[in-house]
Amino acid sequence: SSMAVGTEDDKIAGVITDRDLAKRVIALGLSTEQPIRDVMTRNPLLIDPDDLVMKAASMMMQHNVRSLPVVKNEQVVGLLTTTHLVQEHRVQAIFLIEKIKYTNSLEALPALTAERQAIFEALVEGNVGSQIIGQVMSMIMDAYNRRIIQLVEAKMGEPPCEYAWVVAGSHARNEIHLLSDQDNAIILSDEVNDDERMYFQLMAMDVCKWLDACGYSLCSGKYMASVPKWCQPLSVWKEYYRKWTANPEYERLLNISVFLEVRSIYGAHELSEQLQAHLHQLLMDNRSFLPILTKEATTIHPPLGIFNNFVLEKNGEHTNTLNIKKFALNLIVDLARIYSLSTGGSATGTEERFRYAHEQGVLSEDSLKNVIGAYRFITRVRYAHQLDALKKGETPNNNISPDMFGSFERKHLKDAFRIVSELQEAVKLNYSNQ
Repeated sequence: SSMAVGTEDDKIAGVITDRDLAKRVIALGLSTEQPIRDVMTRNPLLIDPDDLVMKAASMMMQHNVRSLPVVKNEQVVGLLTTTHLVQEHRVQAIFLIEKIKYTNSLEALPALTAERQAIFEALVEGNVGSQIIGQVMSMIMDAYNRRIIQLVEAKMGEPPCEYAWVVAGSHARNEIHLLSDQDNAIILSDEVNDDERMYFQLMAMDVCKWLDACGYSLCSGKYMASVPKWCQPLSVWKEYYRKWTANPEYERLLNISVFLEVRSIYGAHELSEQLQAHLHQLLMDNRSFLPILTKEATTIHPPLGIFNNFVLEKNGEHTNTLNIKKFALNLIVDLARIYSLSTGGSATGTEERFRYAHEQGVLSEDSLKNVIGAYRFITRVRYAHQLDALKKGETPNNNISPDMFGSFERKHLKDAFRIVSELQEAVKLNYSNQ
C-alpha cells in the first residue's frame, strides 16, 4: 500500500501510497508517464527504529497517515503501516488514544479517565520499564490535550492568529505519572492584537478546566496557559527568557526551571522552535547562569545519613517517610538538565539528556549506566507506591514509609541515593565556577 521514494544516495525523498495514486493520478486523469516526484508526498513524517510502537501509533492517528518510513542515520531501513500495528501490537493504550481522538464532545472525555488509570496499573503490574510507562502516559496526555484544544476551537471559532500550545515540566520530558499536574503555556504570533489575545485567554481557561476534569489537576504553582502571564506573544516570551537568564533571582530561577524544557504539542510548532533557539543562544552568551543553576541543583541532597541510614521527614502529615520526588527524582532531573545545557543539547527527556552528555564526552560510561539505573529504580519504586495506594482506595502521593521496603529495596535505594550524591559532587566540581 505504500512505498518510500529514495534519492541516488539512498536518502528519503518522499512517500507514495495507493491512495496518492487514486486521488492524484487516476481521479484527475493524469498520465502515468509522469515522474513520481510530481505526485509523491514530500518531507514525510519519519520514525526511528528505536522509537516506541506507541509513538508510531500516536503519530499516525494525529496526522491521519497510514504509513511511516523507518529511518536511521538518514537511511530508510523499513516501512511501518497501520496494518502492522493492528495485526501485531494490540496495545490497550493505542485504542484509548484513538477513542480520545474521535470523542465528539468535551463532556464525554472525563469518562475515559478510568481507562487511563487501568492502563497505568497494567503497565506497572506487567513490570514494563519505567521509561516506557512515562512515555505511554505522556502520549495519552498529549492526546487529551490535542482533542480538548480541537473541541474548544470548534466551539469558539477559528483562532485569529498562529499560536503554539506548549507543555512543560514532566509532560515536556515525556515522564508523566499519576500525580502529574498540567504545566502549559501559549506562545502567540507577534502579529496578535489585544482583542485577539482575549480569544486565547478564554480558550486557555476552557482547555485547562477540561484537562482538570480529565484527571490532570490544575498546577498549584499557576504555570498554566490560563494565567495571562503565560499566554504571551513570542517577543514577550523572548524577553522573559532574557530577564531570567541575565538575573536569575529566586522567583526568576523558579520560572525558568519550569520552562527550561518545553515541547510544542499543537499549533505552529515553529514558534516554540524559535523560542528554544533564542534560549540556547542566551545560555551560550551568559556563562554565569550555569553555575547559579548548579548551586541550586546541589543544595538539596538525597535522604541518606552518614551512617547509611535513611533521613526521614521529621514533622508534618508525612512524618517518618521518604519524599521520593523532592529528595531523589527532582535531583536527577536537575542534574540531567545541567549536563544538557552545558553541552548545548536540545533533548527534554532525562535519560536522553544523560546519553547526549555521554556522547559529548562529559559523562563517563560508568556514570551514565549508574545514573540511569538509579533513575529507573527510584521511578519504579514510586510507581509501585502509587499502584499500592490505588489498590487500597487511597490517593497516591510521593511519600513512602521505609517500613514498606524489603531488604532488596532498601539496599538498592541506598545505592541509588549514593549514585545521585556522587554525581552532584561531580557537577559541583565541573560547573560551579564556569
